[in-house]
Amino acid sequence: MARNRLPGGAGSVRVATARACVEVPADFGQVDGSSSGKQEAVMACMPTEDVEFHDAIKEVFRRYPEAQGKYALASLDLENEMKINFDEKVGVSRIEGDKIITEFKDRKSVIRMQICLKWNFDYTECLHWKEAEE
Repeated sequence: MARNRLPGGAGSVRVATARACVEVPADFGQVDGSSSGKQEAVMACMPTEDVEFHDAIKEVFRRYPEAQGKYALASLDLENEMKINFDEKVGVSRIEGDKIITEFKDRKSVIRMQICLKWNFDYTECLHWKEAEE
């Protein structure tokens, strides 16, 4: 199991490898993004580790339903696969058409952007910024 470091002295984090997969219906739209109306089953996988943690997060969302459309629990699987060291790097994102482009830049070279999108566990360090509009 791989381990990566988060900033702020948080120590390393485990990269969850255990996954449970279920079939869910998915709409296979046209190339232009319109719906074809045809649904097929696809596999959706979620971590099976840290069950108590995920249950606690679900309970928070139940208690604060207005937050459900504003926030989501994000995995750092892709960042861990890339071996991003958040002590040295920070994600910076921008929107291009229907894509969100994220680049990881040296933390010291990034001028702080307007909005932090992802915080570390105790909100002491931003991991991912939204690129400021020019």
